Amino acid sequence: MTGKNPDQTVTPLLIALCAGGTALLWPPLALLVLALLGARVLMRGEARIDFAQMAGPVVASLIVGAFVGLAGAIGVLFVWRVYADTSWSVAEAKRLAMAAGRPAETQFTALAHAWATPFYGVTTVAFTAPHMIAGLPLDLPHVPYYVPLAAGVIAAGGLFDWGLQRAADWRLGELATAPAAHLLSHHIVFALGFGLMIDVSAGVFALMAWRLVHAAPFGARVFRPALPAPTT
Repeated sequence: MTGKNPDQTVTPLLIALCAGGTALLWPPLALLVLALLGARVLMRGEARIDFAQMAGPVVASLIVGAFVGLAGAIGVLFVWRVYADTSWSVAEAKRLAMAAGRPAETQFTALAHAWATPFYGVTTVAFTAPHMIAGLPLDLPHVPYYVPLAAGVIAAGGLFDWGLQRAADWRLGELATAPAAHLLSHHIVFALGFGLMIDVSAGVFALMAWRLVHAAPFGARVFRPALPAPTT
């Protein structure tokens, strides 16, 4: 088997689940948790804000908000955030697969299941809209019941097929644990956060916490080491 430290996958998942659970019970505390995680990322000095990448979603949300109100604008930002985090997660799975010497697991067909679960979550949120996220309204265009139903069947089928392939790899002693563990946590976060509809707000908190912990893993240096003084 090939892989990395399990804590690098388990810790972000556990913190994400705790953040989501906290958001269900006491949202202000969940906001504090996210603020602390965000501050930890900033203290590492590696955070980069791509304003050009944010321009499109922000403009789109402003346009939608001007026509349908704040709830629609928040809905646009929600879909963009899910897409952005899914893109990051898939890219991370590709990186881990390449590091493990499994280029076949970087193909789109091998990672389609990773897109199916978030898509199912978005369609479920759209079917059950409107919602509230941290006191802000969220609304998406309503979809009929068969849209999330079909998306759920596709997501479940893709996840089942991926699980069978990883089980076969494990039996042969060829399981690449790092990408497999990452994708498993990916499905857990998106399925619990949005697909099972426990609470959309809690799902957003969990997703944000998951990304922030990955951006500044625990066990890594928070502050960059000081540069040595120049010699004369």
